[in-house]
Amino acid sequence: MKKIFTSLLMMLMLIVSQVLPTAALSYDESYTSAKGYYSQKTSFNSFSELYAYEAIGLDSSDYSIDHLISTDYASEIAQSVIALSLHGDNPKNYNGVNYVEMLENCVQSNGAFDKKNNSTYANFQVYGVFALYVVDSPKLSLAADYLTSLIDDNGAFGSSYGPSLDITSWVIESLSLVDKDKYQPTIQRAIVYLQSMRDGQAGYKDSFSGVNVNTQASVMTGLLTYDAKGVKAGTYNQNGYNPYDVLLKYQNTDGSFWYSTPGEVNDYATVQGIQTIGYYYNESVYQKAKQDYLALDEVIDTEKQPEIEVKPEVEVEQEVEKTETSSSQSQKQPQKEVVTETTKQKDVVQTDDQSWLFEYGLLFMGSGILLLKGRKYFE
Repeated sequence: MKKIFTSLLMMLMLIVSQVLPTAALSYDESYTSAKGYYSQKTSFNSFSELYAYEAIGLDSSDYSIDHLISTDYASEIAQSVIALSLHGDNPKNYNGVNYVEMLENCVQSNGAFDKKNNSTYANFQVYGVFALYVVDSPKLSLAADYLTSLIDDNGAFGSSYGPSLDITSWVIESLSLVDKDKYQPTIQRAIVYLQSMRDGQAGYKDSFSGVNVNTQASVMTGLLTYDAKGVKAGTYNQNGYNPYDVLLKYQNTDGSFWYSTPGEVNDYATVQGIQTIGYYYNESVYQKAKQDYLALDEVIDTEKQPEIEVKPEVEVEQEVEKTETSSSQSQKQPQKEVVTETTKQKDVVQTDDQSWLFEYGLLFMGSGILLLKGRKYFE
């Protein structure tokens, strides 16, 4: 009897924990704890961890990411370009490899993002669009147009496994970054699909596992990139529930996130949860990557500026003589001043100028002559 009672009590507690909202942190506490939790990291096991680290406002440049860089697949080339940009490295020349060129070579003539094939799924195409956006590639529109062609009749985007709320949200984010106005019809169709998959309390139901932290986070990154003001103003609330609050119910007090049991730490849930908090307070991590890349590109361009050639003094004098052949003496004077100025500048660094010896010699000889004449005069 006791065992039956205990079992029923445990079931009741489990049901209550799923139905009643968990006491969530305030927004500011959530951000502070998430940033504090991730600030303890000293290495990255995936691109996603690096993105979350940068999104929450931390600097990854002190830690190596060489083990993440890969060129096996087009999507890995894309993520390598994004990671290098966030890390402060030049993807055009990292360890002698031009990853940007490799990235653009993966864009097929019809816009499909793949190393060989002229077709792909949205979950791969979207990473190509993100990376092309970061480096401001001329092939960006071509790839984004192809991405829009992958939409399902119901407004969803997906993979070989079928439509996905997560992937649809990534597409919303990418198209919002590339050109929100141009791709507005596609974005709106995708948002209608997202809203049709809610549970009545602003939770987004994945077709496989129902409402969960990963899907909720993915949807929020898409909506925050598309319409952060609307999210914060309650535009996407449902029956008084805010979708961002639903996400924060999965956050532990130390800043990490759980997936199935409150208090546990789920690495992937933590990655996506922290990245989304970063979006709420800052911006899309791909916007940051683009800013970092363009800033780096400006520095490189500045370093490559051609130096102004300073011609030898003899060449300058010869050029002046060539231009003086048909001028009067009074017209020559300004040009001689230019040559003199050039000479003065070079005198600053000359170490073998002995003209002062000749001047002192003349002065000494003059003094001697005056002394001899003076003696004859007074004798």
